[in-house]
Parts: sequence; structure tokens; C-alpha cells
Amino acid sequence: MSSFFHEFQDHLVPMLRSGDLDACERTVVEQIRSLPRSPFDLSIEVNISNNPADAARHFDRFFEIEAQKITIAAAYTEMNGFYINPKLWFCDVFAYTAYGGHADYDWLSDWQSGEFPRYPIRGMEVLQAVYASSAYGQESFRDAENMSSLLVVIKFQQFIRRAATQMEQLRFPLLVTAHDFDFIAEVALRRGLRPPSGQLA
Repeated sequence: MSSFFHEFQDHLVPMLRSGDLDACERTVVEQIRSLPRSPFDLSIEVNISNNPADAARHFDRFFEIEAQKITIAAAYTEMNGFYINPKLWFCDVFAYTAYGGHADYDWLSDWQSGEFPRYPIRGMEVLQAVYASSAYGQESFRDAENMSSLLVVIKFQQFIRRAATQMEQLRFPLLVTAHDFDFIAEVALRRGLRPPSGQLA
């Protein structure tokens, strides 16, 4: 991805850290609209159609299973590399015995949980078709493609935030992004609960 993209993403980090995903979305949409028209403009129109309650049940099942084996201090969910895997968009979920904060994300690659079924992401199939087309990789669409990908990540983060309000087993930080993105949101804990003292970084 271009230096322009990384600089733009860095500009959004304060909004991301404050939990203002709506502001992140508005800023990315404005940037997409400022670019020449492209097939990736569809990213503005599409949304995840899964029921947040269904996603909450999926995550709760995972948390229940893992809590029988480890003391969960943090969880992480990651959308697959959707931009190079347009046929199926989904997310995986992982659990950790320690929370490593946002200063360095190396800890996210060392999870302590077992395998669990992936959760399919639906509703954005028309955009998936764009990623599967010859538009993907075209230099003239590069900025629009990158911004579209960031918008997909933000929409996924917003979806998980909605689902988190219905997760009965969420008692720890839940981090959210997509594969190869270090643009990572931390959703609010259910009913305003905070993790045990000393876990926040």
C-alpha cells in the first residue's frame, strides 16, 4: 500500500483510539468521494447484513469453550485477507491469557486458544465482485482500492461493536481488524465493564 494510504491511516488513529468509528467512516467516505470515480465506490453503499445477535452467539460460544481451558484476558477477531480472497469474506476469533495493549501488536500472533469455526461475512457481495474483477490491481484505481479496503475494515469494526453489546460472555478487551491491517479497534466492554486492573496499556 502507498505512503499516502499509510499517512491517511495514521491521521485516523486518534479517532480510532477514542472509539469514534463513525468519524473514521465519514473521513474515509469523504476521501473516496474526492478521488476519481471507480468501481470501488461501491464500498460506500454496501454494508454487512449479518444479524449482530447471531455474531454475538458465535463469539459467546467461543468464549465459553475457551474459558474452560484458559483465563481469557483479551480476545481478537480478524477478517480474512478479503482483498485477495474475494470469494468468501469471514472472520476468525482468538483468545489470550494476557492483554498486550496497542503499543506493539506482536502479541496478537501468539494466541492461546484452539481452532474454532470461521464466521462468514455477508452483505457485501457486489463489492467482493469488484475485488474479483480486473479493477483490482489497476494502478489508476490504486488509491480508491486502498480507501475501499480501509472502509471495509471500519464497517467490520462497527459491526463487531454492535454485536459486542449482545455478547453475554465478553468480560475483557476485544480487538478488531482485518488480516494485514494494523488499524485495530478495541470495542467497549459489555455494560461498560473494564478489564482487571493492570491489563490496560
